[in-house]
Amino acid sequence: MAVRMLSPRELKLTAVQISVAAVLATAIGLLAGQRFPLFAPLTAVTLIQVLCAPHRRGLWLFLFGEVNGALVCTMFIPGFSTRHAFMNALVGAIVAVAVAIATTPRNPVRLINAAMEPVLTRLANNTRAVAAALRGGDTPAAGAAVFSLNDVEPELARLQEVLLQVRRSSLLTRLSGRDLSEYIVSARELGFAVRNIRTLARHAWWGVLRTGEPVPPALPQMLEALADGLAVLRDEIRKDGQPHEARPLLIAAGRWVDVMRAQPLSISAATVAASADAAVLDLLIATGVPVQDADQMLRRPSYS
Repeated sequence: MAVRMLSPRELKLTAVQISVAAVLATAIGLLAGQRFPLFAPLTAVTLIQVLCAPHRRGLWLFLFGEVNGALVCTMFIPGFSTRHAFMNALVGAIVAVAVAIATTPRNPVRLINAAMEPVLTRLANNTRAVAAALRGGDTPAAGAAVFSLNDVEPELARLQEVLLQVRRSSLLTRLSGRDLSEYIVSARELGFAVRNIRTLARHAWWGVLRTGEPVPPALPQMLEALADGLAVLRDEIRKDGQPHEARPLLIAAGRWVDVMRAQPLSISAATVAASADAAVLDLLIATGVPVQDADQMLRRPSYS
């Protein structure tokens, strides 16, 4: 499996953490009267990677560094004793924990929500634009929505950076009693919804409007309901609240699929409807609904 390269922002944070931990550990070790306090910065640098490592190799790095560091210090530092090693390790551990806490987001939930907000805004605005274009037969407007959705990549990249930053501090976050797993799932499902909404926009523009295919009357209404759900979901996470009000709107969008099943659809129109339905499912899961429950909400017989 390929290893994701760190962004410049992430590399800068890692460099700052390592540098500050090493300098502080060395300085405190010298102030504490430790001669050659090489083991203190080694402990600080490796331990901070356990607490804040972007990958799960931190523990092995810590163990490898500590064992080799102890061997080097024993061989080349005169008078390096067990007590000396313990004091160095203690200084390094205290510094690592302090630096990790200082560089950990104070409100990771708000950080994730703030990164999701512009993505949801772009999706809501352009889904509504596609609905209006289908209703009015406005091919250029649909094309503009497609290109606008293509510009979501920097916002998704920023969201991925935030998720990595949160995962870097996941150990400290668990120690504070906060569970971020549901927010990470929400962000992941939002990425899936982006993919499906981009698909529906392309097919609405290039497949339905450009070729002059008939537009099923229910299709613009489905997309408008989806846009309403996206907008309410954005407003709810802006307040750091639970996205309960968005769920009924998303379910209402999904119900339009049953209406369109009774109508003759072209391949492009059917693709638009199917992609919108898939986006609804993704967004329901993003609001915290389990996968099976979300599917049941959209497929229950009473809605047929």
